[in-house]
Amino acid sequence: MTDRIDNALDCWRHRMDWRPVSGTPRLSGRWALVVADLDDGAQFAAVLRQYGAEPILIPAGNRSAMADCLRIFRGLNGVISLLALQESDEDLPPGVASTVYLMQALGDAGLAVPLWCVTRGAMTTGGDPVQALLWGLGRAAVLENPHRWGGLVDLPGDLDEHTARHFVTALSHHGGDNRFAVHKDGLYAARTVREPGHDWTPRGTVLITGATGALGTRVARWAAAQGAEHLVLVSRRGPAATEAAELRKLLAGTRVTMAAADVTDEASLARVKAECGPIDAVVHTAGHDPVGPLPELRPADLLTRVVGARNLDRVFAGTTLDAFVLMSTLDGVRGRLGQGAAAATSAYLAALAARRRARGGRAHALAYDCRVTDDLRIFVFPDVLDNPGLTHDLRERSADFAATYAECERQLARYTDPLHGRDWATMVALAAMWRARGVRPARVLGHGVGEIAAAVVSGSLTLEEGAKAIAVRSQEMVAVSLPESEVADRIARWQGRIGVLAVEGPESVVVSGDPAAIDELTFRFRAGRITVRRLVRASAGNAEAFERTLAAYRAHGYRLIEMTTPPVPAEDRLHWLEVG
Repeated sequence: MTDRIDNALDCWRHRMDWRPVSGTPRLSGRWALVVADLDDGAQFAAVLRQYGAEPILIPAGNRSAMADCLRIFRGLNGVISLLALQESDEDLPPGVASTVYLMQALGDAGLAVPLWCVTRGAMTTGGDPVQALLWGLGRAAVLENPHRWGGLVDLPGDLDEHTARHFVTALSHHGGDNRFAVHKDGLYAARTVREPGHDWTPRGTVLITGATGALGTRVARWAAAQGAEHLVLVSRRGPAATEAAELRKLLAGTRVTMAAADVTDEASLARVKAECGPIDAVVHTAGHDPVGPLPELRPADLLTRVVGARNLDRVFAGTTLDAFVLMSTLDGVRGRLGQGAAAATSAYLAALAARRRARGGRAHALAYDCRVTDDLRIFVFPDVLDNPGLTHDLRERSADFAATYAECERQLARYTDPLHGRDWATMVALAAMWRARGVRPARVLGHGVGEIAAAVVSGSLTLEEGAKAIAVRSQEMVAVSLPESEVADRIARWQGRIGVLAVEGPESVVVSGDPAAIDELTFRFRAGRITVRRLVRASAGNAEAFERTLAAYRAHGYRLIEMTTPPVPAEDRLHWLEVG
């Protein structure tokens, strides 16, 4: 049985390999060369001209500027981006950002011509992980715009006669390949092949970033079950995170240190290492890749996981580790619509792991299938609950629900009648009930009252702040046709239950407060022939826009969990693929 399991696991482990390809280097028609460096542009233009093409140089710019340039040139046979060849010490080199804008500019210009991106040293052993970002973007581009994607060509340092010939062979290749690497001895096309497994059994101290997230929690529980003696769980808020107490319960029996650190801050990671060391293994799960098609991608979206991984690599550069594991999503390996950021960061992490191995260290990139984890789950909080009996039923059935609901009522009672916040309290308690059963969402969305519930569940507001917001929202408003000074005297009898909200004019004042007190004020004022107008409070947010947002998330494969339904206990399996 053990051998059968090991064989099954080996089927999940893959790496990129290269096979030699051949062809005739021949081009024709007009080809646009988008360049940041005119020297590189001139050299490549000469190569294209030598093999039959008419090159046109287009300078790098912002999205709209490049789209305007591309509109001028019709009848193009292809576009070649040399933007990634621009070197920089920045987290995200301008060449990578410019390439993203170029992909978008082609769509803006309405051109359905193939785009070829050129990198230098991205696919060599111990190559540049930043340039590998473009190789990930290509996986999304070929799915989203197959008629606007040519491929990728990785070049060595010098473009001599031999490499130039192989480069043009790649551009004119018709064998179905679109990922090439040029070496002195020939042209190679990328293939994904299986490789033997690399087993790791956790021991000693294991540091996990993003530990209070959905994936981080699962990794922590697995490491504890496998024998890790000490878990250093790193998150932005550390022990102050809303999930910290619950996570400690799940890891009972294992020594746990909750560490507050921002993975994008190298100094804070170094501090955690110094305080919690020695560290035997590192697992990086922090970061969330935004979802959306390439036309909506922002270059900054590519930094979510990248900077944290880079900082960990630097902090543990001189440390001998049992394992250095970088987690990304499987969608970045096999491609998926709307997952351009995930594809790019997955390629970066695989390249970073390869570079670390080239330096003699242990490192692997694991791509997991987020569709069977909480990473594609969203808690949705509506404006109004349509099930009045739900609250009573769940208070009887669930201790987790009852405890959270009681705390919500206690906080509401400090500012208003708890009945006014019943829907809000039910939604917050439902979220606690889902979480108690191990469901941790990637995002939370809300409309109206649900916005306040979502803010509390995400940690943006404390429970007290949420109760205060509900109290303010539940207040009634009326406009009174009296001077402000007279209104102030007349509402004194309600002893702070009603207050002046706004002065609209010399004899028009808006007052707000407890609904029962406002009802009494309205009756008394109208009996005294004082004009009182009820004001309708607009619901927060736009319902149609909210529904459009939900539809977009459904289209990208997210599972929407509405906070109107109790959870059904279920244990999902975590699927993963070793990619580097």
